[in-house]
Amino acid sequence: MERKYVYDLIVLASLGCYHKPTLVSTNALAAELRTTQQNSSLRLIRLEEEGYIVRRHLKKGQEIFLTRKGRDLVYETYLMLKDIIEGKKQIFVKGFVFTGIKEGAYYISLKGYMDQFKEKLGYEPFPGTLNVRLIEPKNRGFLRNLEGIFISGFEDEKRTYGWVKCFPAVINNKLDCAVILLERTIHPRNVIEVISKHNLRKELRLKDGDIVEITIYTK
Repeated sequence: MERKYVYDLIVLASLGCYHKPTLVSTNALAAELRTTQQNSSLRLIRLEEEGYIVRRHLKKGQEIFLTRKGRDLVYETYLMLKDIIEGKKQIFVKGFVFTGIKEGAYYISLKGYMDQFKEKLGYEPFPGTLNVRLIEPKNRGFLRNLEGIFISGFEDEKRTYGWVKCFPAVINNKLDCAVILLERTIHPRNVIEVISKHNLRKELRLKDGDIVEITIYTK
């Protein structure tokens, strides 16, 4: 869903809207996007409706500024392209440990997931996830563009369950783990979840507020 907005946001960022509110005419924008004025206006409306930009209409035109959501998407794209160009196989993230609503143990333990974890990760994860709130101006969206280990969704007599994408990782340069990206999650965009065969809180003596460093391995 987000990818279709990336080019428009990059163009707006190049016109100055990333750092400050900037006066942009639809004619100038249409020329940059190589489309019609009417189409560029419609694209701005969609961006505003989705929360990627804010606009202020003035007599001389419209002032546009990328919201935090918009800037995050542009920055994620920059990081992804930077890693691709530099040929990096590792991504380093850092964040604060915090306690969630403790539903992770239930979902991790479901047979539909656990059987796939054992087959594809090679181990049975400890029942529960470690929640990490990222410190850097980066959110988990960058993982969507990376190839991970895919855990298929399934359904039982109660409901359907979404897919999970796993990325092998090491936490605090000590324990193997996997950062997981969920099709469905209640967490905000700056939160990632980590699973492991270890009880990470116990093994690393972690408490809420502690900072952890995670190395994520990509293909």
